[in-house]
Amino acid sequence: MKTKYLLAVTILTLFSATANAADTMVGQGHKYMTFTIFTLLFLASLSITWIASRKNSSAGDFYTAGGQIGPLQNGLAIAGDYLSAAAFLGVSGLIALYGFDGVNYLIGFFVAFIPVLLLVAEPCRNLGRYTLGDVLAWRNGFRATKFVAAVSSVIVALFYMVPQIVGGAVIVRALIGIPYEVSVIAVGMLMLIYVAFGGMRATTAVQVTKAVLLISCCFILVVLSWLPFGFNGLAFLNTLTADHRLQQYVMSLVNDPSFTPQEAGQRFLEAGLYLKKPLEQVSLGLALLLGTAAMPHVLMRFFAVRNSTDARKSVLWSMLFIGVCHLFIIVIGFACAHYLGADAVKAADKGGNLAAPLLAQYLGGGAESFAGNFLLALVAAISFATIVAVVAGLTLAAASAMAHDVYVGAIKNGVATERQQVAAAKIATLLMAVVAVIAGIEAKGQNVAHLVGLGYAVAASANLPALVMSLYWKRCNTAGVIAGIVGGTVLAIVMVMVSPSMTYPLHQRAVLEGQLKTRAAEQANTPSRQALQAQINAIPDDATSIVGLKAPLIELSNPGIVSVPVGFLLVIVFSLLFRDERAERLWPELAVRRELGPQLK
Repeated sequence: MKTKYLLAVTILTLFSATANAADTMVGQGHKYMTFTIFTLLFLASLSITWIASRKNSSAGDFYTAGGQIGPLQNGLAIAGDYLSAAAFLGVSGLIALYGFDGVNYLIGFFVAFIPVLLLVAEPCRNLGRYTLGDVLAWRNGFRATKFVAAVSSVIVALFYMVPQIVGGAVIVRALIGIPYEVSVIAVGMLMLIYVAFGGMRATTAVQVTKAVLLISCCFILVVLSWLPFGFNGLAFLNTLTADHRLQQYVMSLVNDPSFTPQEAGQRFLEAGLYLKKPLEQVSLGLALLLGTAAMPHVLMRFFAVRNSTDARKSVLWSMLFIGVCHLFIIVIGFACAHYLGADAVKAADKGGNLAAPLLAQYLGGGAESFAGNFLLALVAAISFATIVAVVAGLTLAAASAMAHDVYVGAIKNGVATERQQVAAAKIATLLMAVVAVIAGIEAKGQNVAHLVGLGYAVAASANLPALVMSLYWKRCNTAGVIAGIVGGTVLAIVMVMVSPSMTYPLHQRAVLEGQLKTRAAEQANTPSRQALQAQINAIPDDATSIVGLKAPLIELSNPGIVSVPVGFLLVIVFSLLFRDERAERLWPELAVRRELGPQLK
């Protein structure tokens, strides 16, 4: 699998092979057990939502739980928002197949929180109330800034949300047997219940529960993996690198006759087996590093605590939980390579995205054992909970942007009763759920993995330049913010639409034809050759990508290395071209409040 995006190990690709592998992974008799675990988790989450909803009485309760969430709980909720199934399933699979290069992904995920801690956590809490639009509108044009910030936030949320919903639906269909469309509707209804009835409190509780479950699940897998080695990590790695099966696999990747088996085993613990394009990786890393600091569902978390000190503590707690979970995932990935082997991992999914569930089944006793299938069902249920928790956070952020920024801010000019604000928020939540479900159903069978990377690219190219320059540059004003958000969003989307990240049918046909040639020795009537030929024949000569291209116009898959600097440049240029005396007049007050909070105003 040649994934171009750092985040292309996402929810759709995570489960793209589960429909075919489900019957071999989970016996028909064990599907009832899987259904039971899913049901228990669903009922528990509904109970949490019901309890949380009883405490909601105002718009502030709905958006930010009244700012009464403690830093430890908020840190766990941020971890729950951020620890997606891509990290747990996708990266563990990459480590199982490519060794240290998979670890680099986790480093990127973790380091992305440093800009959050240093640049945005405390200032956002000191200046904002509910959304990113609040911070940007503090000294810029109220209505215009609110509107463009809301549109950008909704776009980012949808890009990130659709693959999550598709992945959740696919795993439910594969492990329980529910039809895809019904699964999508079920995911949409579940997130609607979480957000519309429970608001921030319910979403927080669900995310905390999911984070604890995911970290606990990873810990169990680590304990079972290292138990035969007496929890000696060095002995485990020495055994791994000496594995003849692994050595042969690495030698096939390197394709260097001079490599000895011992060198091949050591090569698995070094970089370069998977990440082979430095410029592409810099672009991906830039989008991830800067995009996290401007993701709307992450920023919204800073408004749920009492003050800026708690916001900073929340980030520190979240980094601790995320870091611990990432360390567990590293061990899980190498354990998959040792216990399962690359061939078995690829047999279930060529991208390795089912490595962790397969490991759980193996450590529990195998496909025929009750314990093995119980662990598999548990991992699947927790993965599904991971997806729904992330979707709930995104839905709340997008609904808040639509209701608070568009309706209350841009339309009502900030004048609305508590009842109107709550009603607008719930209507916006319903609209987001409907749009997400429709998009999820329409995306059936499509490769939408690039949408996650696109969401981060838009956040890094549009939201972050506007946010950082508004917070730290005196001359930044409304014109610059609007130009940066609109220009960064459009440029990131256009570059992705004409990049290799999109699906090009003619390229796919060429790949299939190459596969057919490698099977020239097979008889013409074999099922595999017939299947390949049918796929080739189904692609017409005039087939194009979704934007009408037969081949990509640019070679760069992730636009971050271009679109992020352009986003900052647009803010600077338009701020200098259109001076705003009001924005400059409010700068001293913003600079003080940014650091010390509103109490010293």
